[in-house]
Amino acid sequence: MKRKECVKVVVRARPLQNKEIEEGRKRIVEVDTTRKEIIIQNIKGDGNEALRTFVFDEVFDMNSQQEQVYHNTALPIVESVMDGYNGTVFAYGQTGTGKTHTMEGKNDPPHERGITPRTFDHIIKVIEGTPNIQFLVRCSFLELYNEEVRDLLSPNHLTKLELREKPEQGVFVKDLSKIVVKSVAELNEWLKAGRANRKVGETKMNQESSRSHSIFTLTIESSEFGADQQQHIKSGKLNLVDLAGSERQSKTQAVGVRFEEAININLSLTTLGNVITSLVDGKSQHIPYRDSKLTRLLQDSLGGNTKTVMVANIGPADYNFDETMSTLRYASRAKKIQNNPKINEDPKDTMIREFQEQINKLKDELARKAGGVIGPNGQIQKIKEQVIEVEDEDELTELQQKAQKEKADLEQQIMQQRRQSTLQEEEKKQLQLKLKEKQKLEHNLKKEQDNMQKKLQELQEQLLHGDKMKEESRQKEKDLLKARMELEERSQQARRQAEELAKKEAMQMEQEQKYNSTKEEIEAKTQKLNNLIQKIKELKSQSQEQTQFRQRQKEELIEDNRESLRQLNLMNLIIEHFIPEDEEKRLKEKLEFSEEQDDWVIKEYEANPLKKPASAFFFRRAICNFSKMAINFGDANPRYRPENILQTDLDLPQRMTEDFSHEPSQKIQEVLNVALNEDEEEQLMIQNEKQANVYIEDPSIINKEAILNPPSNPNKVRLQSAIKKNARRPQSGFKK
Repeated sequence: MKRKECVKVVVRARPLQNKEIEEGRKRIVEVDTTRKEIIIQNIKGDGNEALRTFVFDEVFDMNSQQEQVYHNTALPIVESVMDGYNGTVFAYGQTGTGKTHTMEGKNDPPHERGITPRTFDHIIKVIEGTPNIQFLVRCSFLELYNEEVRDLLSPNHLTKLELREKPEQGVFVKDLSKIVVKSVAELNEWLKAGRANRKVGETKMNQESSRSHSIFTLTIESSEFGADQQQHIKSGKLNLVDLAGSERQSKTQAVGVRFEEAININLSLTTLGNVITSLVDGKSQHIPYRDSKLTRLLQDSLGGNTKTVMVANIGPADYNFDETMSTLRYASRAKKIQNNPKINEDPKDTMIREFQEQINKLKDELARKAGGVIGPNGQIQKIKEQVIEVEDEDELTELQQKAQKEKADLEQQIMQQRRQSTLQEEEKKQLQLKLKEKQKLEHNLKKEQDNMQKKLQELQEQLLHGDKMKEESRQKEKDLLKARMELEERSQQARRQAEELAKKEAMQMEQEQKYNSTKEEIEAKTQKLNNLIQKIKELKSQSQEQTQFRQRQKEELIEDNRESLRQLNLMNLIIEHFIPEDEEKRLKEKLEFSEEQDDWVIKEYEANPLKKPASAFFFRRAICNFSKMAINFGDANPRYRPENILQTDLDLPQRMTEDFSHEPSQKIQEVLNVALNEDEEEQLMIQNEKQANVYIEDPSIINKEAILNPPSNPNKVRLQSAIKKNARRPQSGFKK
């Protein structure tokens, strides 16, 4: 029977920021680490409930350190993953509350490192202290940006990936990069590379706000020989999830792209909240995992085969009261989610099994080509000849006679070869050619063996082994961690028992309580009644707060929906006025709805293979009509005459002018005459329109100097040449 296990929920409160201190914000959150309680002042209540208290598995106050958070939250999950379980650690909360700081932190100084880099150190440390087990570690890093899955470790990290689902594998991302790693340095490098590709933006509440959800996954496969001398493989998967924070547009002042990002973030987080509510509510028959890609990716972590820890981050300032209360409510509900974790033993699709099969195959191939066998240390051992010792003298004499006879025959052959003259030249060349071919064959064989040996070494290096020297310290650390977890479990159990015992004692005292007088009994029962009335008021206040919160959520979703509709109407308007109907119809025919991706995709194009045209009658190959016509006109070689299969006519632009059919005025006609006149002298015409035109019949009477150097008289006279009968245009009054 599978053992059910509740989701572990821890809450971390960050300190007040400098900006909040400068604005005079008040801290309304108190953390009781002893009783594991979060106490928040109800600043929006009606006075019936001044304080609200929430109890969790672990709480961290404003002075908590990164190492403390890691050891109390993620370390037990990491140890379970090394044993073959699936594990998930995810940070949840409002934007700007320290989720990324909790999950990743800073590398400098070292004590500021978060859960993810500390997990890297611990995994490699465990492997180094386990010498009898082979390990294979792979990592992947993805983000969910605007409901699009992207691979942060791929060179094309902007490419949209697809979500797929298989019964034996669950939900997975198709074509997601999975990198084999061998050290802490490699893991940190891949984390740094993926972080650089992640979407980050600035809002009013956070200068480096994560605009996407990210999941860093570590797959750890182990192989060891059991007591039955059979190889046993385990596979554990650890998801380190950094969720983008929920945000309100009124506080973040997000516009444009940032506003669209906020809409998608809030929708996915709302779906996550609905999934948590449905899992907790026993009446729900449908869990809305498929309403968001985030919940599909976390489907196994919420109610599935995974050990899960939820780190809820909250802000202590008074103006974040609504968001803090929302986070605490969701966290309180998540405690009731039950998972069914189990060890993944001997899975079929492990890569470590493939590596071991390839290693054994390469060893056998190398041994076959080298004429030997593979030794226990992986080196090739040649097969040596054995020398047989013979003790019988008759057999020894017979062997000696046989050897002498072979020696004589060999000497005779040598003598015959010496008697022969030198070999012919062609025989020498043939022998040299055979020798070169043999040397080339041996060189290629050696090169092939070196390549196989190199590949074998690379495969063996990717499988990690422990060190005997570190085995003892690893065992001590494991025993210490086990004892600490058992102690913590016992303390929690003792606390629960003490609370239950206190309740039972209180009830028993109430039942056995005796009163000295009727007045005392009335006062005691009146006090009980007042306490019950107070509790009823508190419950009503809580119910009213939840109703108001849901109403605000509903209004925000309605506003987001209105914004989406405005964007949709804008797109429809653009399509209606700027895209032709034929083109719109052609695009619609190419689209189809994919149930797997939950989106519209372009249909796969089924290309019809082009068939080669049949040969023409009486011709060796197919020819075009143009070539046939050329043959009819006597062209002997029309083979390279192509047909004009392209339409080369230019698309002339639409005419934007029209012809002028009326008589032009005198002023327009003069301008046209000047514009059409080829002589430069016409540009010297006087611009005074009020003076009368003077026509000169004899140009010789004009004084050229007076025209070129006119007197300073404001009254100027326009000169216009006489129009000759045979002249095409008016002529100037003088010639240069």
